[in-house]
Amino acid sequence: MNNSELAETLASQTGATKADARKAVDLVFAAIADAAAKGDEVSLNGFGKFKVSAT
Repeated sequence: MNNSELAETLASQTGATKADARKAVDLVFAAIADAAAKGDEVSLNGFGKFKVSAT
């Protein structure tokens, strides 16, 4: 599933427009990326944890 497919699923299940659902998906991923870039760990129950680590 990619971002567009996720947005389509969100739109169909909530009654939102595809454009609004895509904005919501983009905002969620931007928030995760911003938090990780600041060194914060993002934990989404039932999905996973995201953090930036040095390799």
